[in-house]
Amino acid sequence: MLDFLIPFLCQHVFMRNIFDLKCNMEQLKSIDPNYGVTWMFLPDDQGVPHVVDLTVPNDTSSDGKNFWSDVNDEVTFYFYRQKTKGSPIAFKFKNDPSVPLKFPTNYDPQLPTKVVIHGWRNSVSSPVCQQIKDAYLQREDMNVLVVDWGPLAQDTLYFRSATATKDVGRHVGSLIDRMVAERSTSLNSVHIIGHSLGAHTSGFAGRAVRSGNVSRITGLDPALPGFVDMQPDKLLDPTDARFVDVIHTCSGMLGHNKNLGHVDFWPNGGTVTQPGCNGMEDFTGACSHGRSYIYYAESVNRRNAFMALPCENMNDYKNNQCRTNPVPMGDAVPLTAKGSHYLETNAEPAYGRGFRR
Repeated sequence: MLDFLIPFLCQHVFMRNIFDLKCNMEQLKSIDPNYGVTWMFLPDDQGVPHVVDLTVPNDTSSDGKNFWSDVNDEVTFYFYRQKTKGSPIAFKFKNDPSVPLKFPTNYDPQLPTKVVIHGWRNSVSSPVCQQIKDAYLQREDMNVLVVDWGPLAQDTLYFRSATATKDVGRHVGSLIDRMVAERSTSLNSVHIIGHSLGAHTSGFAGRAVRSGNVSRITGLDPALPGFVDMQPDKLLDPTDARFVDVIHTCSGMLGHNKNLGHVDFWPNGGTVTQPGCNGMEDFTGACSHGRSYIYYAESVNRRNAFMALPCENMNDYKNNQCRTNPVPMGDAVPLTAKGSHYLETNAEPAYGRGFRR
C-alpha cells in the first residue's frame, strides 16, 4: 500500500507546486483516510521525510513499559557558556543521591539557565538546539544546557519515542532538583524550551521537579501525533511551570491544534503552509514545523520583532477586529500574557515584522 501511496503523494506535491495548493491534513487524508491515524510521514532534523508507524499504541498513555535499558545511559547533557559555545562540556547524569553530581565547574547559579530539548530524530547538533543556543549566547553570557536524547528519539515505531518523553522528562526534572540542592540553582532562573516531542518532554520535566515550579516552559509547535489526550499529565500543560508559552506553526498536522499554555501564539494562523514554505520542503509539514524554533531564535535578539494581538482567530486578525494590546511572541513575551494571540510574519529572514497598525 505504501509503495503506491508514496509516489502518488509525490505527484500530489508536484501538482501543488503548479497550482499553489495548500498541502494540509485534509488533503492527505483524502488520499488515504489512514494518514495520520496508522501511519504518516515525519521529517528528521534535515526535513527528510520518513514513514512512521503510528499504531500500537500511538500515545503516551501506554503501560509505561521502558523500551530501553536505562535512561541514564541514553541521555547526554551538553553545557555551554558564552566563552565555550563552540566547545561544550558533555556529561551524563545518574539519578542516585549516593552518587555525587558531576556537573561542569563553570556553571554559574547567578546566571539564567536555559534548558533546550529537541524532538524526533534530532540531536544536540540539530538546528533547533544550535540556533536557540547560539542566539542566547550571542546576546549575553548564561548557562545553556542542551538535552540530547537522540538514541531514544530515533524509533520509526513512533509511539516508543513518544513514550520516552515521560522518562526523559523525569530524568531532566531530577537533574534540576539536584542542581537546586547541590549547585544553588534558583528555579526562578530556569527556563525549559522544547520543540515538537521536546515540548512535551519539557512539560514532563517541569512536572517532575519536586523542589518547586520552574519559572517558564516554552513549547515550540508541540507534537500532535500521540498526544491527543488532553489530561494535564499526558502532554504539555499550563500547570507544568509558573508560566507556559506556546508557538504553533504546523497545527493539526505535525503540531498540536489546541491551546496548551497560559498564552498560545498562532503566527499566520499557526498552520501549514507558513510564509516561505512551499514545494517538497513542506510536503510533510517539515518547513512549517521548523518555523516555530526559527521564529523563537530570531526573537531572542529582536525582542519586539514578532508583535502579536489577542484575537479569537486569524480572520479577526486580518479584518482588524482586534488591534489593541499587542505583546511580543518569543523570548520577550510578558509573563502576564494570556490566551490566543495572532500575527503575520515575513516569508524570509528577518521573519519578524514588528507591529503594523
